[in-house]
Amino acid sequence: MAIIERNGRLGGHCETWTDPSSGVPVDYGVVIHQPLQAVYDFFKKFHIPLLNMSSVSWNVPRDPANASLPAVCYSSIRKDVDFRDGSNVDRGVNLEVDDAFSRLGSILSNYPYLLQGYDLPDPIPEDLIIPFGAFLEKHNLTAVIPTYYQFSQGMGNLLDIPTIYAVKYFNLGDLQALTQGYLTVADGDTSKLYRKAGDYVGRPNIFTQSTIVSTRRQNTTSGNLELLISTKGEGLRLLSCKQALLTIPPTLMNLGGWDLSAEEYAVFSQYVNANGYWTGLVTDVGLSSTTTYWNAAATTPFQIPVLPGMYVLTPVGVVDNVWEVKFGSNTVDLSDDLVQDYIQAQIRTLRNANNATSSAKEPSFLAFSSHTPFQLQVTPEAIWDGFFRNLTSLQGGFGGRMFYSGAAFHTPYSALLWRFNQEVVLPLMMQQTERRWM
Repeated sequence: MAIIERNGRLGGHCETWTDPSSGVPVDYGVVIHQPLQAVYDFFKKFHIPLLNMSSVSWNVPRDPANASLPAVCYSSIRKDVDFRDGSNVDRGVNLEVDDAFSRLGSILSNYPYLLQGYDLPDPIPEDLIIPFGAFLEKHNLTAVIPTYYQFSQGMGNLLDIPTIYAVKYFNLGDLQALTQGYLTVADGDTSKLYRKAGDYVGRPNIFTQSTIVSTRRQNTTSGNLELLISTKGEGLRLLSCKQALLTIPPTLMNLGGWDLSAEEYAVFSQYVNANGYWTGLVTDVGLSSTTTYWNAAATTPFQIPVLPGMYVLTPVGVVDNVWEVKFGSNTVDLSDDLVQDYIQAQIRTLRNANNATSSAKEPSFLAFSSHTPFQLQVTPEAIWDGFFRNLTSLQGGFGGRMFYSGAAFHTPYSALLWRFNQEVVLPLMMQQTERRWM
């Protein structure tokens, strides 16, 4: 086995910062997980304790954090604010929310296949292709929008995208986890999972800070797939493999140098949109450390915030003067520097609106990461014309040697991807391996 990783570590969107003074870890990428068996199995394999967030005693808002719990279990006061000008937004209380979520769960239970990739019926139900906002209005479910939006960070113009993308991301399993409880790593260091997984695979088999320069997957002398990789400090290296699993966002730009088949090109060239999504940790915010600020807008439909902008600014609680930020955009064309400028400007706006002291330091970043491009999308017309059928049919291409996973083949959600790999992708790979030995 060999793993080719662009970054200097394994884990992808799973990211953790450790306070240099106290040694306390703070997750700021992947934080919570649905209570799926695949999740339990993965963490158990590497002896990493999990806790159910609904079964522990959180602090009372305004009180100090419970130091025995991870940052995600810090309870603070909620404040809805328009981050453009710092004005307060009154969301009120909608008494129909619980009933709406119950009815939404009943509807989603009709589509169990959504939790296992894009192996869909033909024809695809129209409800899954219409804009998500139209779907909610059709079924009188608009009461769920504020909560749904809060849990769908990174999805851009949530109400305008085809419903299938929205209900695969925040899905039936999430509706159940809202009452049964989400899982999180007990000590707040989810990245430990990937450090231990890397040790298990073997460091010599992992090529970090590496990219694939070119591929030759047909008519090779060895009969294997051949991947030419460039590794920092080592130059070029040729890998010859029986099978390959592609998990990166399959945009044509990302696949430059790959010898794409006609079928691959026909599928991957149809992606027309993706969202921008960034996450980080900031210090010297200069606001109340017991308050979480949620972006909203008084004049937009359902008070959805205007993007680009922060989704939320929240104190981590377990380390003083550290705040987590999540930032979203409807496009991928914002640079990291520009996003950081946006975040700092919006924090200054919140300071001014809350009469923060003028002597406060400029907010600065302790950690920052781009999860862009987030949620690759095709047009509704492409979906009608069989895009997802053609996408899933790529599995086992190149004579049973080429396989695919990652967000584009399911959804940008770690727990569901682990289960997808375990129950769909790996059995397909093993099946092809067994056939070659028969």
